[in-house]
Amino acid sequence: MKKFISIIIFVIFSSISLAETPSDWKWEKAYNSIVLISSEKATEKIITEPVPEEFFKEFDDEKTPPTFEEYVPKLPEYGMGTGFFINRVHIVTNYHVIKNFDTLKIYAYNHPFAITDVKVVGYDEETDIAVIEIIEEVGHNFLTWADTEPLIGDDVYALGHGISQIWSLTKGILSYDYRPNPASSFVHYIQTDAVINAGNSGGPLMNEDGEVIGVATLLISPDRNYVGYGYVMPTPLVKRVVSQILATGKHVKPSIGIIMGIIDDRELYEKLKTEGLDHYLEIKEVVVDSPAYRFGLLAGDIIVSIDDKDIQVVPHVIELLWLRNPGDQLRFDVYRNGEHQIIDVVLGTLESKLIETNQFYQE
Repeated sequence: MKKFISIIIFVIFSSISLAETPSDWKWEKAYNSIVLISSEKATEKIITEPVPEEFFKEFDDEKTPPTFEEYVPKLPEYGMGTGFFINRVHIVTNYHVIKNFDTLKIYAYNHPFAITDVKVVGYDEETDIAVIEIIEEVGHNFLTWADTEPLIGDDVYALGHGISQIWSLTKGILSYDYRPNPASSFVHYIQTDAVINAGNSGGPLMNEDGEVIGVATLLISPDRNYVGYGYVMPTPLVKRVVSQILATGKHVKPSIGIIMGIIDDRELYEKLKTEGLDHYLEIKEVVVDSPAYRFGLLAGDIIVSIDDKDIQVVPHVIELLWLRNPGDQLRFDVYRNGEHQIIDVVLGTLESKLIETNQFYQE
């Protein structure tokens, strides 16, 4: 079966990836920057079954028939995901695409042979981002990060290998600009209706210019198939994590030490409106001994701005933190007891969940 799969992949790559394309083809660079990541791991399985009853007829007093165990060694499991080059040797993908696999093979669009000299530079479990490095150069292009924020309704393009349909480009719109991650306040997503399926994970979501606005990460569906809701890790967060992994092998987050939320007291809401304030993001709690605690932020403060950036909702604060590091100073304008207070806070350090690795995956 493994040999059969390998033959299929070789035929597909030989016949499609080297096909002639017009020189003015708009998406040529994007296709030439994408890789297919093929992963494999060996698993052990123990099957427990009842022993056939006829073998134990003499044991009439047995209430529970004996069982036997069959050991099935090293059954291979396969996975497929997407990645994209950001320079000559480094590929960005999702961590879950490479997690716990014994062997990785990389296939580039214009190169019909598997690349097996692959090094995992590092990964961050919390953001589900990984960076891998190839030793062999294959004459590829690479993608660039978008430096403008996409807007709801913008045309977007996903490129990857969803449900094994390799190098599939799908088009949609940016459906929404904020979807939370219940497990991490530091992570949230943008939403698209561009078709994303299993196999697209780790691939780019691009704007009209072929610039990366995010990394396809989650499919929201009752049956694990596309129904119109794809979640994408935004470029500012991905870029932050990737640059730190390349520099140090890990990702470190800044920390303020506050819990925030829109005010839920109607009387307070009406009072703030009367006082001419149109900001309603309240500090609900300050963590003891945190930077916020030490520098004087208080529960009940209404956040008006940070570093002169208007703040209305929680994502505004989180996205600002994506651009800051531990030790940076933030200037808070908060509304307290009918007056504006300016408070400078030096950010602390909160490390992400990370397992560092230097493992080489080879055939």
